Amino acid sequence: MAASSFRSGSASNRDYPDQVALSLDDKLIGVLGYLDERLGRWDMYVDLRDQTIRYCFHDEADAFAFSRRFVQVREAG
Repeated sequence: MAASSFRSGSASNRDYPDQVALSLDDKLIGVLGYLDERLGRWDMYVDLRDQTIRYCFHDEADAFAFSRRFVQVREAG
């Protein structure tokens, strides 16, 4: 399953409204290290219905950078 696109301004998470979803079967190489450097600026949850991990960001720029780094690489790969 390919990674889904970046969503900005989701009403489902007021504190971290900008979201990027990666499928549960995607390899997480580099993701946790990237996020560890940005503690307090993101949250995440597993959506079992959609089989994704949804990474939620407080700042749209962080969500865009994460999407550019991890989603587009997986789609091209």
